Amino acid sequence: MGLLNREIIHSQGCIRAFERIFWAFLFFVDFRIGINNVNVDILPDFIGWILMATALGWILQLHSDIKGIRTLTFCLIFLSIFELIEMRKQPTGFSVNISITPLAVIGMIAGILAIIVIWKLCGVIIDMATAVDNLLIKQRADFRRKLYIGFIIAICAVLGLSLIFPPFIIITVIVGLPLAIVVFCLLMGLMKGTAKMCQQSKSEVIVEPGTEAE
Repeated sequence: MGLLNREIIHSQGCIRAFERIFWAFLFFVDFRIGINNVNVDILPDFIGWILMATALGWILQLHSDIKGIRTLTFCLIFLSIFELIEMRKQPTGFSVNISITPLAVIGMIAGILAIIVIWKLCGVIIDMATAVDNLLIKQRADFRRKLYIGFIIAICAVLGLSLIFPPFIIITVIVGLPLAIVVFCLLMGLMKGTAKMCQQSKSEVIVEPGTEAE
């Protein structure tokens, strides 16, 4: 558990931050359209990372991990620009090209950094929920970050198998996109739930001073 500034949980800035992060996750679903051998991401990741970076800037003092998470989002803004347009080579028969391209290396680095960001961001939410005694959000954050890691591991395994058995790539296309939508919708729901938790906490603080009639 990192150092948490509980007072910021009750702030309007914290509510706005998690509402913006909610929209950031919408851009992390890899939805591409292809023209000939060119695939274009119509929900660019770098826009999502920009949204997240600006949102985290509003709550830098919330938690000791926020500054580190924000630094990683800046790295991801840069790396994700290279993934906006993807050039694919036409396969020849059943030959498998297992050469590692610079774009593939960038993708792997970006993937690892994204895992760290989402894991640590959910960790911040867990600490926030613990501080305000919200067991539901705490459990959701813990489960959904583990679900995200499991999803990434499964996709990587299928992609690895597709290098040996090319037909496996069909599984990634048919199953991977719907699963990605489900996982990211759950993470979006977590961000919305966290914003509501902050709103509720703010309301309780306003009532707490004893201004109610006894």
